[in-house]
Parts: sequence; C-alpha cells; structure tokens
Amino acid sequence: MGPGEFIAYGDLNCPFCFALHERLLTWDLLDRIEWRLIVHAPELSPSKFSMEDQSLLANEVFSIHHRAPDVPVNLPRTRPGSEMATRLMQAFDGLSTERQTAVRVALYRALWVDGEDIADAATLQGVIDKAGLSDILKELGTDTSESQAKNHSARNESNKDPIANLPVWQFWQMLGPRAVKFEEWQKEWETNGQFDRRIPIIKHRSNGNLLLGLPTEEGLYHFLSGSRSFYTNDDVCVFQPRPITLVFGSVENLWPLVKIIRNSCEVLHFSDTAQCREILTEKESVDFLLIEHEFVTESDFTLLSDIAVSQGITRIVASKKGSDEAEMRALQTGAAEYLPLDRSVGVLTARFDKLVAERRKTISMEQHAKFDGLTQIANRREFQARAEQEWRRLIEKGSGCCSLLLIDIDFFKAYNDTYGHLAGDACLKRVASILRSNAEEYEDLVARYGGEEFVLLLPDTDLEAAQAIGERLRRAIDDEQLEHAGTPDGATRVTVSIGAATAAATAEATPGDLVRMADECLYRAKSAGRNCVVS
Repeated sequence: MGPGEFIAYGDLNCPFCFALHERLLTWDLLDRIEWRLIVHAPELSPSKFSMEDQSLLANEVFSIHHRAPDVPVNLPRTRPGSEMATRLMQAFDGLSTERQTAVRVALYRALWVDGEDIADAATLQGVIDKAGLSDILKELGTDTSESQAKNHSARNESNKDPIANLPVWQFWQMLGPRAVKFEEWQKEWETNGQFDRRIPIIKHRSNGNLLLGLPTEEGLYHFLSGSRSFYTNDDVCVFQPRPITLVFGSVENLWPLVKIIRNSCEVLHFSDTAQCREILTEKESVDFLLIEHEFVTESDFTLLSDIAVSQGITRIVASKKGSDEAEMRALQTGAAEYLPLDRSVGVLTARFDKLVAERRKTISMEQHAKFDGLTQIANRREFQARAEQEWRRLIEKGSGCCSLLLIDIDFFKAYNDTYGHLAGDACLKRVASILRSNAEEYEDLVARYGGEEFVLLLPDTDLEAAQAIGERLRRAIDDEQLEHAGTPDGATRVTVSIGAATAAATAEATPGDLVRMADECLYRAKSAGRNCVVS
C-alpha cells in the first residue's frame, strides 16, 4: 500500500468516521491515506438537537461498540456542528501531513472520547493547547498581514504575542477565504452517485475500489489489501441537507427575517408567481414557503397556499408591521406561523427555530412510518403500498409481469439463542444491508417483511431474471461468512433461503397472491435443505 493510494471522506462529528480514523491510526496507515473532511449535516445546532437525534446518536455509538470494540468511543451530550472545526483544519492545510493528522486526531478524540463541543471556539483553542500544538498557531500566524497583527495588538496591548492567545474563530477569520479544495471535496462527495452521500468512504485512487460504511477489522484488511473491491454496510452517517425556505415577496422588505432564516436554511427567492408556482410544484425538497402579506394579491396568495398544502410545505406569513388583518389572513388560511417584522430579533428567531424543529420532527415521523426502525429499510406497510402502486402501474401499462423474492434467514432463532438478541439485531441489520447493496437497481424495493423475513419486489422482471437475482443475493450472504455456530445442520455461517415467484399483473389478482406463491416456494426451499433459491 503506497502513500496516497486511498482517499477517505469523513466528517468530524460522525462516530463511524472516528472509529475508522482510529483504526487506521492504530494500524499506522493514516499517513498513506488522504483524509478529506466534509460536512454531512450543515444545519446542526444545539437548539435543533431533538430527542430523536439523541436516540439516533446513541444507536450509532452502540453500533460501534459492537462492530469495533477495539475503538474507545463515548456518547457525547449532543452532536455538534463540524463546520468551525473543519474550517480550522483548512487553516492548517499548508502544514505537513504529520502535523495535520495530529490536529485531526485531537479534534476527533475531543468529541468522541472526551465529549467536548467542537462547535465552540474556546473548546477548539483548548483542544489545540491540550494537544501541545499551540505552536502551530504561532507558525501560521507569521504569515498574517502586518495590519491584522497591529489591529489585534491594539485590542490586546498587554499581550506581547498577539497570535499566541488569539481565539480560534478569530484566527481563521483572519486567514481569508475558505480553501478551494475543501469546497471541491464537499461538492464531489455530495454529487458522486457512487458515494450515495454517505460516510465514511474510502476510495482507491486508481482502480476505483470503494468502501462505504464502517467495516469489521477483517473487512477493512481485505479491502485495503485489494482482495475485496467493494464493501458496504449501513453503519454510516447520511447527508442531512439544510432545509429550504422559498421567499415570495420583496427581500428588501423581509431582510430582517431573511437574515434569521439563512442561519439554518437555504433561501430561494421569487417575486414572480409563475416561477414560484413552478418551483413549489417541481422541487420536492422545499420545506417552508414565506409569503409577504403586503406583496401578494389575494388570488396569488390562495394559489400558492393551495400548492403548499398539497405538497406538504409549511407556510409562513410575514408583514412589515403587525396587524390584525395580516394575522387573520394567516390564521384563516391555516398558515403555521405569522411573523410581523416589528417584533424583536429574539422573538422572530425563537419562532422560526420552533418551526424548523417541528418540521424536522414531522419528517422524522414520516420516515418512521415508512421504514423499519432497526434495519432502516422499508417496513411491511411501505412494501405493501409500493407493491399496490407498482401493480396498478403494470395493469395500466397493459402488459407486464411482476416477480417477488421472499427471503428468510436460516435458523435465526438458534442464532438468537446462541449469541443473544442484541447480536441478533446486529445480524438483521447486516443482512438487510447486504440485500440492499446487492439488489442494485431494485435497492429501494427491499423491505423487512417481519421477524427474520425480507422481501424484494421486482416489477417488469420475469421468473428467470428473478431467480438470478435471488441467487446473487443468496451468494452475497454466504460470501459474507457471518459466524453462526448454533446451526443444527453443522453449518458455521449465516445463510438464507429464498422463494421466488412471478405473476402477470391483472385486475383479477393482487400482490398478496404473489406473496403467497413466493411463500410456498420458500417453504420448499427450507424443505430442500436451506441456503437455496426455489421458484
């Protein structure tokens, strides 16, 4: 393994990235890997860290304890934003790889071992001091302009060395614009379809081999040695984009409120009704619609409000001054909030932050309704909805068949009895991850059907192709070599049995008929000795 042979993408506030970073440090490989810092959750702030966020963070730390017991990681009180700490690393970009690595190790450990808030400027200064790296600030400070040093010296006349005690956030403000290559890394990570906006990621610089997620020690060894070209699991952090607020009105009039909103949201602005309507209709990711009361006509107000309701977008009405007329307009049309600009900045900020928190909670609840909480793939209810949708589409198409795979983990009760239910949960997560990553173009149609059973819907797929996909999934589970010492038949690894069925989509039949056919095939696969595909 040569220097710079691999490129890694990670965030300082991702525990899986920390665990991978620590493992590479222990193996003395960090100097051979270009570690590119990105920001996966730019909207994070303490005020928006909900109970659901805390639960997710706790589950992530638990996963590391199970998958990487050699890595010491502690649950912090919150997950702080990483933008300031990442900006600090940009300031150190001109230093040697060894010194950059020392700072990065100190930042990771400050959060994930000591539980410190790396979004706090004073904490960052303390991290640098504690790590014995204060001289780095002095070294970099010699390149700052004379005028900046004089200005700072004037504010600190008693300080003979103005750079030594300069707070970190002021220090990196003095450095000028952000490093261009960090922005390029961020853009590449967000737009590369292979990365799927997940971290941690390791990519081979020349042959494109890819690792997504936190691997086991064995998996990491096989990937880095080249004996395995692709590795993926669900022990990852996923991109959490900032909410989007669409402003309809005069930005000049609404500027006091826009300044508040831009701290936690991306802001789009339109003063043309047709353009605004088009964005609301076509851009699914709009979260808030802010309408200026004095700007909009009654007909446009009704039109945009109706679109927002149909798209599930939170509506806000703002006016230059508080008035009963504007507030009644907001209340009578079901707007989530009325924000008069003559209120204090503190009140406006608190009200908007409350809207953001409620929006995040609503989206989280919607996700929980669709996805299995343990495996993070679609649940049975979502599968049934998608199956009905695809079935109707095939009927309207006039021709087409639909296939289905019913997948069951062999001897899973014995696995729980042997290793315990927490290990059983980890096994279910791993199997779900393998199925999803090997389903390829059908990955969004993998679901947990119940217990240790999974299902994969295959619209427009004949039986021969379904059998081939089933065999690929069976082999992928088998090749993973997940230990299972409790099997009655003497096998030593986790395997799956798969039933495959195909039917023509007609008005006389239902997706439930297809499930029953696949269940019969699954029963025959179990009777045939397990670890096979039967159709």
